[in-house]
Amino acid sequence: MIKLGVITAHHSIFEIKQIEPLIQDQCELTFIPYRLIGEIQELYERNHLFYDGILFSGALGYNILQQKFTEFTTPTYFLDIPEGDFYKRLFSISNSNKNLNFARVCMDLISEENNYMGLKGVLKEEEFPFCLQLEYTTALYERAFQQHLSLWNQGKIDLVITRISNIVNLLNQAGIPNIFIFPSKESMLEQVKHIINELQISNLLENQGAIGVVTIKGQENMSDLELKQIMLHKALLEFNEKENVLSVIQRKHASFEIITSQSDLKTLTNDFTTCSVLQYLNETLPFHVNIGWGIGTTFYQAKMSAQTANNQAKSMDLPCAYVITANEEVIGPLGDDTCLHFTNKVDPQLQKLSETLSVSILQIKKIMALISKLKTNELTAEDLAYQLGLTLRQANRILNKLEDKGAAKISYRKQEKLRGRPKKIYKIDFTEVSIS
Repeated sequence: MIKLGVITAHHSIFEIKQIEPLIQDQCELTFIPYRLIGEIQELYERNHLFYDGILFSGALGYNILQQKFTEFTTPTYFLDIPEGDFYKRLFSISNSNKNLNFARVCMDLISEENNYMGLKGVLKEEEFPFCLQLEYTTALYERAFQQHLSLWNQGKIDLVITRISNIVNLLNQAGIPNIFIFPSKESMLEQVKHIINELQISNLLENQGAIGVVTIKGQENMSDLELKQIMLHKALLEFNEKENVLSVIQRKHASFEIITSQSDLKTLTNDFTTCSVLQYLNETLPFHVNIGWGIGTTFYQAKMSAQTANNQAKSMDLPCAYVITANEEVIGPLGDDTCLHFTNKVDPQLQKLSETLSVSILQIKKIMALISKLKTNELTAEDLAYQLGLTLRQANRILNKLEDKGAAKISYRKQEKLRGRPKKIYKIDFTEVSIS
């Protein structure tokens, strides 16, 4: 059952309640009413974590929040008025008021932002209604009402068509004829069903299996491996007693397999930026471990990705964690300033490039990711060694291969001290390589 928190003006609750019986087997609506615009942010912050999604009754609340947050941590939506609904209402209003001149109507729901709901292509300039220039601030209600009132007092309008439910009472008290316009029952149902479907898919993705493969660093040469694996098992159980996010912890021949969900893994890794399991184990145990996390639409895919991620972690000098997502994005080392994002998918062109340069596909992907991360294609051997976890000799060998094949050129030499060799700065451009 999807849970939607509906942040809405009191006046709009009745409208939205019309669709409640039609979705009650799929979705539970909880109404969170506000009277003042200044209440919106506090209501959102206080409630959003308790729902699968937040729905605003209109664009007003949504746009107010967008000024405060760069992104919404909880999926957030608003009910829109489709042009079909808009024109049906205009036809109905026109049909009920045969002598109505739209040039003497003020509409606060049309603006340049929504292309005036297409009215510019329907009405002549002299027939066009008044529209308001409104800013999304806490004073919007008062300013909208005052602009309507000013036009009314000047004798310029006979009717207000408004989308702002909280000014309807003010318009009535001022004796200004008005019509409150809201999405039709049919379009509300369609929009909410779309939201339910989107959230159901999101929940399925969040509950995808995630597997971690934990290995002891350097275990291939250990005589006391059995003892250390017992200690590792105990530490994993203790971690889970505190966090309660690992559904399965099982020992394999040379590793431990831990099972959780994608949503819990995102929590454990702070959205794939650090790894609390790795940090706990390396602080608790007298030896170090590596962790590879894998996410997949099947447990087999997650397991294979976790093994690949663990192998990637083992290739680094320091103990670390990597994750491979369901779309095969490799992220790691988590929590390190050398962390890179690159794809695990093999592209035919990349395969040819690898063969031409005699450099592994993985190293090429890492170099591409490094260029993207640093926002420059000018690198030194020291940059490459540090960021990719290589020795200086390995980094120089790769750069020499790139230079030989035309993928890198020495752009200049940097002398950091008065004595010693100047550092070579390589400008890398894989597009310069001729691939047969």
